[in-house]
Amino acid sequence: MGYSYSAPQWLLVFFLYCVLGWCFESTVVSVKQRHFVNRGFLRGPMLPIYGFGAVLLLHVSLPLYDRPAALFFASMAAATVFEYIVGVVMEKLFKVKYWDYSEHRFQFRGYICLQSSLCWGFLGLILARFIHRPVEWVIAALPFRALLAVDVLWSAAFLADVIVSVRAALDLARVLEELDRLREQGAELRQELSETALTRLTNLSYRVEEAAGELAERTRDAREEAQARTAAAAMRAADLREDIEQRLDEAKDELAERTRDAREEAASRRAAAARHAADVREDIQNRLDELQRRFDERASRLSRTRRSLLRGNPTARSAQYDAVLQKLKKHLER
Repeated sequence: MGYSYSAPQWLLVFFLYCVLGWCFESTVVSVKQRHFVNRGFLRGPMLPIYGFGAVLLLHVSLPLYDRPAALFFASMAAATVFEYIVGVVMEKLFKVKYWDYSEHRFQFRGYICLQSSLCWGFLGLILARFIHRPVEWVIAALPFRALLAVDVLWSAAFLADVIVSVRAALDLARVLEELDRLREQGAELRQELSETALTRLTNLSYRVEEAAGELAERTRDAREEAQARTAAAAMRAADLREDIEQRLDEAKDELAERTRDAREEAASRRAAAARHAADVREDIQNRLDELQRRFDERASRLSRTRRSLLRGNPTARSAQYDAVLQKLKKHLER
């Protein structure tokens, strides 16, 4: 079996398999997500990777049609290499990995995995022996002028979709970079808030300990002074008893007054430190709230095309901006 198609026919083959691939992928992902998913990079019902992959696999099957095992492994190898190259190029351009096999076993950098490669091999067999036969009948039945008209109209729609989707993907990469800066600023503020609270608590504990030590020292001095006065008075004659008792009372009053002053000073220091710490925390929290508001506002301004890019690729990841990408996807889900 061979494929001796003209260039317009190959172009129509490409478009037809773009649509068939989209139908297959959207069905599988929609079932997994339990809601309709317009799968793929483009807004329209086309997945170019399936179109290119089908054309590639059909060319591989030319010399191997009567050798199923060789056809299987050749299709698996060719499609896997193609999928890897497309995945790397797209991530380099758009900073997002629009499909990710990182959670699969026997995967390589998330771009390819054994399960996907085996599927490509089986697809090559099924494509050559079963799927492509009705497609070939449709292509052969179309008059040349009708074929050209379909190609021209479909190409115009496809190129327009590609231009819009590529611009949206590049814009999304810039949005992710901007949102990542906001996320980093927020992380720095949270760290500052944590360190500020710890520092204020340490300073407060130090001041309380300092005030307690000063209170103990004043109390000790007052007691020693009272004891000295008492000892001195005891050495005097009994006629000085009244004077001793008066001085002892004065010492006790002075001790009580000093104790009260020290406690009030310690309480004042604690209150001032607590007020200052609260003011600092409030300022940092206000800045955090402002960053969150800017993040939500920026995420809410995403265009429909950018939203469809994320919703149509639920497994999308980003090596550079993955934290903010996952946060953005959750925001869109809400």
